[in-house]
Order: sequence, then C-alpha cells, then structure tokens
Amino acid sequence: SWGAELIVNGEPATKELKLDFRHRIVTKGHVEISNLISSELGGRRCEIVSPPNTRDDLVGKTCVVEEYIEISDQYKVRMEFTNEVLLLGIGNLKRRDRTPQDPGYYVECKNNRLIRRDFESNEECLAFIASLGADEGGFAEVDPEAEAKAEQAAADLLAELGLDDLEDPSSNAPKKGARSAPPAGKKKKRGGKKKGRK
Repeated sequence: SWGAELIVNGEPATKELKLDFRHRIVTKGHVEISNLISSELGGRRCEIVSPPNTRDDLVGKTCVVEEYIEISDQYKVRMEFTNEVLLLGIGNLKRRDRTPQDPGYYVECKNNRLIRRDFESNEECLAFIASLGADEGGFAEVDPEAEAKAEQAAADLLAELGLDDLEDPSSNAPKKGARSAPPAGKKKKRGGKKKGRK
C-alpha cells in the first residue's frame, strides 16, 4: 500500500502485460497475489470519498483494499485504525498511497530495536509527523553533494574490504581506485616471497 507500480522497460505496464504477468504467477501457484493485483485498487491504500449508505463518518478515512469481488463489482476493504471490514464500490474510493508525510504509522529505532507507532486516526498521525519536522526546523532537503560524498565513502569502504563487487550497480558514485576481479579460474596472488629472492 506504499504505491508501488508494475514497471516494464521503464514504463508503467500496459493492461496486456499485467494480464500476462498475472497468468505467469498463477501458473507458479500464486493465485492470491494474482487476484490482488487483478484490479486497479487491489492491495492499495485508499481514501473514502463518498459515503456508502448512511456512513457519512467514513468520508476522508483511509482503508486498504484486500480483495476485489467481481460478482458485485465491489472491493472488500479494511479500515485503517479500526480494522472494520466493508464492501465498497469503486466510486466510493480514491487511491491514497502512503508517503513519508502521510504514512499511517511510524517506525523508529530506539535502543537498537524497531518500534512501530500506531495511531488512532489519520489526523493524529499527520500531527505527529508534522511535529517531527517542526522540532528540527522542517524536513531536511537532500544535499546532492553530501549524498555523492556518502556514496563515495561507501564505495571506498567496500573496496577497502574487498567487497566492491557488492556495490549496487545503479549507484552513480565514481569508483575511486576500483580493482577488477582476476580472470575466472585464476587465483589472486597475495604477498609472500617472490621467486629469486632470499
């Protein structure tokens, strides 16, 4: 429910590619996943934009789509914060992906332990996230130069440890002093006496 998309060759997947992908995962035994991604909102976090029946209290609340029910053309959704399960039509829902400013919950690390903080409502969560930014003068912008220096430091450390082949190939940090691996089948010589020396 964080808003992932199915991307093929750098472009969002077409309906035909999604259908082919679903067919391939069904043949591998992943029927539930196939059913989940079969619909536009399957597995997504959504906001209720129009009230179902007499439930005006649900407008603006968030839920996660659990299943598409083809027969009734409705979604089975689980409300965030209350876990109430409802059946809603596509006209009642609007996609509302999780973002760092609107996560629905918050995970922090304290004393080397991950702690998930849940909230009673979206409003409480948004207020908490806003207070984090206010404590530090707003959220910090990413400095591209600092990011490049950090990537270079990581690349240098990996090279120093002999693990430079583990570096993410998508990283754009220049490899300073990078060494190439020895050809397959040959071992890299390390220190020791050289022939002809006593």
